[in-house]
Amino acid sequence: MNGQAAALAAAGMAGFVAGALLARLATQRRAARAHRRGQEGQRVLREFQAMVESANDAMLLMEGARVVECNAAALAMFRLSRAELLGAHPADLSPERQPDGQSSMALASHNIERVMAGESKRILWQHVRGDGEHFMADVALSPVRDGDAQATPRFVAVLRDVTESLHASEAIQASEQRFRQLFELAPIPMVLTSADGRLLDINRQWTQVLGYAPEEVPDMEAWWLLAYPDAAYRDAVKTLWDKGIDRVLHQGGELVPAVFRVQCKDGRSRDLRVGGARIGDNVLTSFYDVTEQRAAQAAMQALNATLEARVSERTGELQSAIEDLKRTQEELVRSEKLAGLGALVAGVAHELNTPIGNAVIVASTLADQRKRFEADVAEGLRKSTLARFMGEVQEGVEVMERNLRRAAELISGFKQVAVDQSSHQRRDFELAELVRELQLTLSPTLKRSGLRLHTDVPPGLQFDSHPGPLTQVLMNVINNAVVHAFGNTAGTPASAPDATVWLQAQALPEGRVQITLRDNGRGIAAEHLPRVFDPFFTTRLGKGGSGLGMHIVYSLVTELLGGTVHIDSTVGEGTTVTLNLPQNAPDGTPPPPASSPSDHA
Repeated sequence: MNGQAAALAAAGMAGFVAGALLARLATQRRAARAHRRGQEGQRVLREFQAMVESANDAMLLMEGARVVECNAAALAMFRLSRAELLGAHPADLSPERQPDGQSSMALASHNIERVMAGESKRILWQHVRGDGEHFMADVALSPVRDGDAQATPRFVAVLRDVTESLHASEAIQASEQRFRQLFELAPIPMVLTSADGRLLDINRQWTQVLGYAPEEVPDMEAWWLLAYPDAAYRDAVKTLWDKGIDRVLHQGGELVPAVFRVQCKDGRSRDLRVGGARIGDNVLTSFYDVTEQRAAQAAMQALNATLEARVSERTGELQSAIEDLKRTQEELVRSEKLAGLGALVAGVAHELNTPIGNAVIVASTLADQRKRFEADVAEGLRKSTLARFMGEVQEGVEVMERNLRRAAELISGFKQVAVDQSSHQRRDFELAELVRELQLTLSPTLKRSGLRLHTDVPPGLQFDSHPGPLTQVLMNVINNAVVHAFGNTAGTPASAPDATVWLQAQALPEGRVQITLRDNGRGIAAEHLPRVFDPFFTTRLGKGGSGLGMHIVYSLVTELLGGTVHIDSTVGEGTTVTLNLPQNAPDGTPPPPASSPSDHA
């Protein structure tokens, strides 16, 4: 018995130990499973946190009415630090009022109350960033259900910035509104049709011009029957229309405009130019009324048919008038030249009168002295008488020689100027010599006008050009100053005691010379300056001004002499005419001689 008891006791002890070992093993296994579940939970939590942190949308965890957690996107959206964002109330992140005028605080409190009661919400909400910028966000509010009835209710707010998309949507709506207004208020009839032939909309002008109400034309088939009652014409128009619409819908581009005769509701027919373009999936068609335009064109064609004979007759009359004008202009140019040459001859003749008159007087005096000498010889020649006679003869010869030399210089200068002006012969000449001859020729005119001419022309400026036209240009400009700058005519003293014209020349690079003629006269009014070189423009109409002088200057300088001419003037200060001329005139056949010196402007 004792052995059995001992055996039983031993067996019981072994079973206890085995049970204890199994219990410990089970506990260890449960602990291992719990550890594994904890690790798995931590892994899932880390993945969830990574997903939240990498999300593009802002996420806020709200407890009560305060932010208790947020992701990086929320910080970037509000431009706040984590410390600034955590603990904030939604109203703190919003303007005082929402765009609809409601209080942000009251509306946020109402939404929070609904969500914490277990209701999910999605709203459009205006927020304020940390730097004060306003933005609109699409906000999804979802309650957090964790099963703990004692815990403070939480909810998650997911925010997406929709400011740009809202602006784009508003722009699209505004564009659609503008298109609608343009369509409705367009001054020409317009129709919007679908690809399958339905009339989606017509504007007011379409109804006013054609007379059909929208309900009378539900589709294109109804339109064909109303607008084109003639079957053959209708089929032809419909064929063109179908081809055009097929091209617009499948190839893009526009409906090529074409004119069709359309019958209106009142029975009248109108010629309409029909065109269109694809708008989205639809086609916008315009109907421009060209009835009156085509009627006017027909009338114009009929008128043109009768005008040909009248135009031919008028052309002959105009051609005759042009020929008359050309002859008149040529006569004016010749008259201008003769007038200038006449004035030049008169001036030279007046200037020659003095030296030749002096020579005549000296000759008469010598004749008297000769008679007296003959009488003295008859009475008996004395040495004193002979000496006196020889002295008087010597003095008379010197005076006569001096005056005749002056007359010869005048005649020589006049002859050269006259020869140059009578032709456009090209030759070599020195500018200083040409100016000296010009000054000699103009001296009578300048003397009577009380005008001084100062020249500053360096020697050695050689030209291979046309001295006659160049002389004429300079004389025209100087005479223009005599008449207009100082308000004188030949033989009338200048109104200003210091009336002066300066003629200066200087060499320029590339074989060119600049000649400047400047006066200190009254100047030219600004409104007259652009017309100074126009033919027949003169401020002395009816007072001897032909209006050709400065035009001749411009023509000769720019054409024959190959240069440029420019004029500057200030009222009350004077006028400057600048010539820029090549020392070698361009080759070419010279035009007929123009007029000689004249007044202009």
